[in-house]
Amino acid sequence: MSLKIIDKQIKTITTNALKLNQLVHSTGMLILAHAQEHGDCTRALSLVKAMPASMRKTMLVTWFEKYSPIRVIEANDKVGMLKDSAKGFVPFNLEGADAEPFYVIAEKTPELKPFDLAAMMKFIEGTVKRIEKQVTEGNVPDADRSTAEALLEQMRGIKVTKVVADNDPNKIELIDIANPRIAAAA
Repeated sequence: MSLKIIDKQIKTITTNALKLNQLVHSTGMLILAHAQEHGDCTRALSLVKAMPASMRKTMLVTWFEKYSPIRVIEANDKVGMLKDSAKGFVPFNLEGADAEPFYVIAEKTPELKPFDLAAMMKFIEGTVKRIEKQVTEGNVPDADRSTAEALLEQMRGIKVTKVVADNDPNKIELIDIANPRIAAAA
C-alpha cells in the first residue's frame, strides 16, 4: 500500500469530518430556531442520537445547554426545555450558538481520561500521601489522630485483585499500595 493512498484517505476524512460537523451545526441551529418558535425540542435528542459514536455527542448536549433552555439526557432518551424559573435556565441565544458551533466547544474541551485501574491506584496513593501530610503537620485533631493512623495502615495494606479476561494467560494481577507495580500471580 502506498503512502499516497493513505494520505488521500486522511485528507478525505478531514474534509468529510468538517462537512459533517457543519451539517450537525446547521441542523442544531434549525432545531434551536424551531424550538424557540414552537416550543418543540424533540429533534435535539434525535440529532444527538444520530451522531456517530466516534463524535463527541456530549459537546452537542453542552452546546444546547449553553445556548438554550433545551436539556438532552441521551442515556434516558429524554429531552425537554427548562422553564424560565428553573435553576440553570438559559434563554435562547441563536447568535451565540451560531458563533460558537458545538465542535468549537469540543476543540476547547479536553476529552476525559478513563478512570482505569492505574488511575484508581494513583488516586489511592495520593489520598494516602495527603492524609500522611495532614497527620505529620498536626492538622488532624488529637481525637482523630489514632483513627487516622489506623486508616493509613489499612490503606497502605490494600491489595487489589484485577479481574482480567478468561483467555488472558495472567488471569489475576495483584497490586500492592505499598509497592504499586503490578505483579502477575498464577
